[in-house]
Amino acid sequence: MKKLIIVVILTIAAQKSFGQIPFEVMVGNKQTMYFGYIQKDLDSTGKWNIFSQGIFAVNYRDSSYNNISIDNQLTYQLNNWIGISAGGSFDGKKFIPSLGLSLSYINKKGDFFVTAFPTVQFDKLKTLDLFALINYSPQFNNKWGLFSQLIIGSNYGVQKEYPEQSRDVLGLFTHHNISNQLLRVGINYKQKFQVGVGADFAQFGMSEPKFDNYGIFLRYQIE
Repeated sequence: MKKLIIVVILTIAAQKSFGQIPFEVMVGNKQTMYFGYIQKDLDSTGKWNIFSQGIFAVNYRDSSYNNISIDNQLTYQLNNWIGISAGGSFDGKKFIPSLGLSLSYINKKGDFFVTAFPTVQFDKLKTLDLFALINYSPQFNNKWGLFSQLIIGSNYGVQKEYPEQSRDVLGLFTHHNISNQLLRVGINYKQKFQVGVGADFAQFGMSEPKFDNYGIFLRYQIE
């Protein structure tokens, strides 16, 4: 457990040198989750940028639900909304390289943006991974505003042991590994502090029970 905490701390500390990052803690009825990410242009033209996110969850009763996930993507933007992405993820046990697309949108006010990474992971069995972050945070005045965020992720693979199994995605992937949804709604103070209510949902495999977690979150925008 200590090693996992150290990995997360080192990852977040390394991200500080790149620029702004938000860091969040949500205390729920079943687990406490720590989450942070960075999205930063690496050059003045905005062609090269990096996205890095880390999640660490500690379950109160069942350690099998403890989770660590670190994902890093280096992207080259082909235009304002699509780019090529290369990177990889670490699940606490192994590193898995990936290659795919970077999709992004931000409105003129800058209070609504979407970032998505559909990628293929190159493990023993190729998997399709989708990560998307949707944020809507309009300001009421100079100090106060609304904060709302939805993070979704899904991972599909190929199960050669069951070739007769019906296919799920694009006729290519037969097995659902995991999906999750992280929802946050609250208030925004000076675009630095956010606090509110949150809900985490996860689905494992093809037919295993679902997991849910409800609580209060505190978020801080680090500069």
